[in-house]
Order: sequence, then C-alpha cells, then structure tokens
Amino acid sequence: MKICVIGAGVVGSHLSKRLSKEGFEVAVIDVDSSKLEALSYSYDVMTINCNALEVNCLKNVQDFDLFVVVTESDEKNLSVAILLKSIFKKEKIIVRVSNKAFSSPPVKEFLKCEVVNILSETVQAVLNQVKYPFALDAVRLEKEGIVILKVKISVDSSLAGKQILELSEIREEVPFTIVAVERDGKTIIPSGTNFIYPEDVIYLAVKEEEADRVAEKLGLKFEQVKLIFIFGYSRFTEELLAQLSNLPVKVKFVCSDMEKCEEVSGRFPGVDVFHGEFSDIEFLKEEGIEKADLSISITDDEEENILSAVLCKKLGVKKTLALIMHPEYERIVTSIGIDVPVIPRKLLASKVYRQLSHRKFIDLFELSEELEIVEMEVPKKSASKQVRDANLCNLIVAVKKGEKVELARGSTVLEEGDTLICIKKRES
Repeated sequence: MKICVIGAGVVGSHLSKRLSKEGFEVAVIDVDSSKLEALSYSYDVMTINCNALEVNCLKNVQDFDLFVVVTESDEKNLSVAILLKSIFKKEKIIVRVSNKAFSSPPVKEFLKCEVVNILSETVQAVLNQVKYPFALDAVRLEKEGIVILKVKISVDSSLAGKQILELSEIREEVPFTIVAVERDGKTIIPSGTNFIYPEDVIYLAVKEEEADRVAEKLGLKFEQVKLIFIFGYSRFTEELLAQLSNLPVKVKFVCSDMEKCEEVSGRFPGVDVFHGEFSDIEFLKEEGIEKADLSISITDDEEENILSAVLCKKLGVKKTLALIMHPEYERIVTSIGIDVPVIPRKLLASKVYRQLSHRKFIDLFELSEELEIVEMEVPKKSASKQVRDANLCNLIVAVKKGEKVELARGSTVLEEGDTLICIKKRES
C-alpha cells in the first residue's frame, strides 16, 4: 500500500518513520523543506516540498491509496480532505483535528472519511486512569466491547509465583485472558504453563463491564480515584475538566497563569483552582498532595510535565500521569517513576493502522512494540476445530460470531467465517 502523510510535524514525522519501517511506500508533503530534509536523510520516504492546498501539489501523489492529513491547522486538514475527495475521488483519508465541532457526526458524514479528534482521544486515555485505577493503561477495542488492561504485579500480589493455569477457576467465574507478559524488557505471549513473577507487567483481556470484577477476583489492590491534582493548562485541559465534572471525584487545578485560573474557576465551579507553581512543595503539602490518588501533568511543555510528575511521585501521589510528545521518551519516563505517559501521536497511529485493511490491523503500539492485535477470519480448514487445536495465530483473544463477541476458551468451537481477534508477534 502507498501511503501519503500530509504534514511533517511531530505527528506526521513519527507516523512516516513507523510506516516506512513497516515496509510501506511512504510520501510526505510539507511546505517546510527543513522538516522534509531531516526525514529523507534518515528514512526511506519520498518527500515533496509543496502546499497540499494546491491541486498541482496533490497530483504528485494521486496514485496513492491512503492519505493521513496531520498538519497543525484543523482548517487546512479539512480543506485538503475535501480536495482529495472531490477532485481525486480518494476514499481512504484520515484527518486529524483538535476542535470538537470538526469531529461531530454531521461533519464526519459530510466528509465521509475518518476524522480523528486527537484531543478527545487523549482525554479518553486520561479518563481510563480514573475508570481502571488498578491498571497502568487500558486499550479499548470499542467495537468488540473488550478492554486490555496493563497491570504491574507487585511483590505481595496474590498472582506472584502462580502458573497461569492455576487461574482457571477464576476464569470460570469471570472470563479473562492473559494475552502478554512483559519481563526484563521483553514481551512474551504466555501459555498456561508460564509463571507470573513480581515486577512482571501482564496484559489482561476482559469484557469492559467485567473489568472491576476481574480485578477483585484476582486480588488486584486498588482504591477508587477520589482526589485528582491537575497541573497546567493546555488545549486538553478544558475537555478533561468537563469530563471529570461528571464523575464523583474531587479535582484541584494548579496553574501559574492567573488568567487561565480565573477562566477555569468561572467555567467549573466544582473545581478547586489555585494560582501557583508545581514546584512549590510547601503549597502542595498544604493542599494535601500526599492524599492524591492521581496527578495529571498536562501542559504543552513535556519537560515541565515530566518534572511535575516526578515531584508528585516523591511527595506521595499514588499514580502520576504526564503528557508526552515524543514516544522515544516513553521508556525513560517510566524508569524514573512516572506511572503513565500519555502520548497523543501514538493514539493517532492506531487509527492509521486500522485503515491498512490488507494487514487487518485493529490496534498497534499501545499494547507493545513487539506485538500486534489483528483480526482474521477462520478459514475453511479450521472449521469445527476447538481454539486449542486451531493453530491460527500466537494467541486467540476473542471470537466474533456475527454480532456476538466472546473471549476465547480452549474449548471454543470455531466455525468458518468467524472472526478472530488475535495476538501475533510482529514481523521483523
């Protein structure tokens, strides 16, 4: 497949690099030649220095299959999408926007392409930390009603030292599947004979409505989030506060910008607003930072977010979250004590991979750089076989029979035409 990325900013560059490594033919369009030069020097991508709002510019890529429009301007992104639709009759287009109105159903219906509101996607990733307090992260397969929870095993966990097959009785009560285990920097797809050790990070697939019950049955220690500190203002803050206002949590907002403090105070009367610096330790202690269940550092300055989150962790916050712009920082920030790095461009990447239909990707990168979550149909030769005997992928997570989705069991009987949700090792 030939993929054109329009916009060579941080998001476009990241996508181009990943797609190129995956073996796709990639072209990148941008008006800034310096950004293109940096890309073409290190990666096998075609760069085109022109304005995508001009028809002659888009003619250079008129034979491409998928277009990912990710410039910094919502208006430009939508305009480019309209040009691609109306003049070049392109069908596969993904458009990044930040304005909520631009991702509303009427706009999507008018454009007839996938409009990704990266602001809403990022806020949802943050809200998952409130919804699933026992997990480091959560990947939602929305259409299937399944969530994959990332859980770190503590030394005193009841799971530590157990074989996965020892959990079969619990699985009878609440179906779940351990789809992956991270250990010593490596990710493995486990079998029933594998053991779970302290400091392992396990990935649990479960129906969304059963997530709390699974956590309880597995003895995952957690408390519901009651107190949240939010540090700094960015384009994500307003929607996040709006969403949190509908939840039974106490929110304290800290910002050094007096004007933003007044604005937030006026719009969200239920939020405690403080004008101050995240580095003012005495102030934070006075406001009970050590009692906080979650701190959210969400400014546009990722270095400030990292420092804020590290400080909060040292002051006793149970879980810290930081907005990070560069995916390459992910492992670094987790190693210094930040529990949850939220990376907007990775959220967009998964949407792009869903469009690569010949590979049948559902999600990628959020789970592991070593693993893929893919869809595949049950072939005729595997009809009437049980899951344990099918040998179709490394691990079958769930089976879709028509509109019904169920977590896979070894005894689940497959039928021709069923759709499987599988974990596979990525091809090197």
